[in-house]
Amino acid sequence: MPHRPPRQAPDEWTTSSYSGQNGSCVRWRRARTEADHVEVGDSKDPDGPTLIVSRLGWAAFADFARQLEV
Repeated sequence: MPHRPPRQAPDEWTTSSYSGQNGSCVRWRRARTEADHVEVGDSKDPDGPTLIVSRLGWAAFADFARQLEV
């Protein structure tokens, strides 16, 4: 699968399009503290910790996850 350029991260949380109806999924948004970074969190724990990664790192992870689809 060819590498796709990373899209602009939203200001508000976005959940995975592959999440089920129960809301258990990864969510992400533009990092509020780091330019050109993405904040990633767990929708089941909205007040829990988050991970901040570069936008390019997030795009590489998303491409990797797409390749694992069954």
